[in-house]
Amino acid sequence: MTISLEQFLLSDQKPDIRLALFDVDGTLLNVDGNYTAGVQKSIARVQALGVKTAVASGRPYFATRFLWQELGLVDTGVFCTGAQIFEPSTNTLHKAHPLPDSSVKKLLAQLREQHLYYELYTDAGLYIERDVAPEILGVHCKHLRTQPIMQSFDTVHDPVIKLLVGVDLDKSANALQVLEQRFPDCIFAYAKLPAYPRWLFASIIHHSASKRAAFDYLLAHYGISASNVISFGDAQSDMEFISMAGVGVAMGNASDAVKNVANIVTSPVWEDGIAKVLDVLI
Repeated sequence: MTISLEQFLLSDQKPDIRLALFDVDGTLLNVDGNYTAGVQKSIARVQALGVKTAVASGRPYFATRFLWQELGLVDTGVFCTGAQIFEPSTNTLHKAHPLPDSSVKKLLAQLREQHLYYELYTDAGLYIERDVAPEILGVHCKHLRTQPIMQSFDTVHDPVIKLLVGVDLDKSANALQVLEQRFPDCIFAYAKLPAYPRWLFASIIHHSASKRAAFDYLLAHYGISASNVISFGDAQSDMEFISMAGVGVAMGNASDAVKNVANIVTSPVWEDGIAKVLDVLI
């Protein structure tokens, strides 16, 4: 049952939180791609109490390096929507589920034919092969703190971790859902960029890169149970971690679907929603 933070505090539940998982865009970072001083202070406080803090995001790990350095989110977390499990503190890649070459070729053929916005990710970086929706790419790369590599995807030989596809809902409302039906062997994890609410994005990853498997891996890695985990998110792709955690927190800017699977709905990201929860629960 989803309740407010105030209602949660009035209940008898006293969570023993040992691991905090944070989605990035729309959760840690506001529409301008930055976090607040309040969030930084709250995360530092729980870290000092011994709580492990980690990223659980659709971003590749190279696009969260500034969060390791500035917020100390260096514990083992989940990246590329489950396709990577990486430990920043030791630079260790625990798990990786690259897309099969055959799937990548078929997907690219569809994306090129439909003239959709798409990006390709490997461990080396973010690739684009044509100038589509430059306003989206510019904001995205600014928020990721990385520069795209312009190169034909046919000449990229490193394993592909994920493809990111975006559509303007005013022009192609069902394009991603149609694409997903054509590729049932892939996982489509949906999310929105807070800066562009009329766009819908899907991270396309290997079918074995499930969030449930990644969550179970983290529990075993840390030697804890789900009741020891608090997970924050705002997007559809965050719903599994929110629902599996002992305390699942939906941001106030999340959709109703995300809020419905959470234990707590906090304030929006621009009102320090993370800090308000951490400061009273831990």
